[in-house]
Amino acid sequence: MKIGITGPISTESVSKHLDGDVSSLPKGMDGAPLLGTIISVLIERGHEVSAYTLDESLPPSLSQPIVEHGNGFKIYYGFHRRHSFRPNDGRCGRMVDFFKTEREAIEKAIQIDKPDVVHAHWTYEFALAAIASGVPCVVTCHDSPIQVLRFMPNLYRLGRYFMARQVLRNAKVISAVSPYLQNEVARYAKVPVIVVPNPAPPILLNRIFSSALRVIDLSRPSIAMVQSGWDKRKNPAPALKAFAKLRQTIPGATLHLFGGDFGPGEKAQVWAKARKIEAGMIFHGLMPHEQLLSELGAMHLLLHPALEESCPMSLVEAMALGLPVVGGHKSGGVPWVLDYGKAGILTDVRSAESICQSLLEILGNKEMYERVMHAGLERVRNVFSADAIISQYEELYRSVL
Repeated sequence: MKIGITGPISTESVSKHLDGDVSSLPKGMDGAPLLGTIISVLIERGHEVSAYTLDESLPPSLSQPIVEHGNGFKIYYGFHRRHSFRPNDGRCGRMVDFFKTEREAIEKAIQIDKPDVVHAHWTYEFALAAIASGVPCVVTCHDSPIQVLRFMPNLYRLGRYFMARQVLRNAKVISAVSPYLQNEVARYAKVPVIVVPNPAPPILLNRIFSSALRVIDLSRPSIAMVQSGWDKRKNPAPALKAFAKLRQTIPGATLHLFGGDFGPGEKAQVWAKARKIEAGMIFHGLMPHEQLLSELGAMHLLLHPALEESCPMSLVEAMALGLPVVGGHKSGGVPWVLDYGKAGILTDVRSAESICQSLLEILGNKEMYERVMHAGLERVRNVFSADAIISQYEELYRSVL
């Protein structure tokens, strides 16, 4: 089968499938390494795969997508405007015309490539382009547009909400990455929404056995937080306050912060320093995904304070690496990922006191720590195996064909 995958795909995530030196290629779009996992497993299963993505470094005058080749794989890059509303080299902002330029670039790439089926990720510009191409397509929802708008009530998110409504009204086959998200988007869809979770990178599943056997010393715990920004929905402030309280009981504890806004001198460090609570906090910021996974492998626990997420990959990856997770008991799909508290610790992430108590509870009880760790490993093996998930996607491709 010739399968097209469209979404925010980075060159880094698919570089092993491309011929020659990739350093001079467009970078594509960061933020979704899971699409690289999907592409890799499909190629390993013998499918011919093409990726269609965008890049803001390309010239606005680009009339044809740039295409690069590999063994059984191609990637197409179209132009992506930098600004949402402000002019971009004489063009209007991308939200002013609802990503028209970007949608046309993806649609053109699909029509040039002529796949049997297109799998579009996220219910926005990529899905609109896939539907407009006329090629049979599957749309996977990764977030709740109405919840994102609720946490970030601005014109940009309002525009995205209406884009998603159009996608859900017109898509013929729709999947969602958790039961929570299935319930969120089903009200707008014209067809049943099928649950297919996000896949764990196979390389992590291969590490499960060694993760389960590692020696755990909780006297000086290293706690990780992986966030994609400092905002209300990600809710980092109570977590930083909770860690400061934790240090009063476990002074050797460290908190390692990863992601945009969490690097040296960025928003998180500025906020913590202004409140004089930065002791023990290490601000790593953004880093390549493989490096992030390597760093996580050296941690003892993942703290995830987000108020709403559908199927956060940082939880799945941490569980696969043998890290117990502390997450929100009302945080969208988080309770489901953590098997409603059997494969992780659920707490009130709005409360620094509650977060601190949950951290002390698991870090102070080695038997509980090991029980949650093993339950998390088993949860990944049973629910988030890439092979099982790709098999489900293959069934959806056959159904739309």
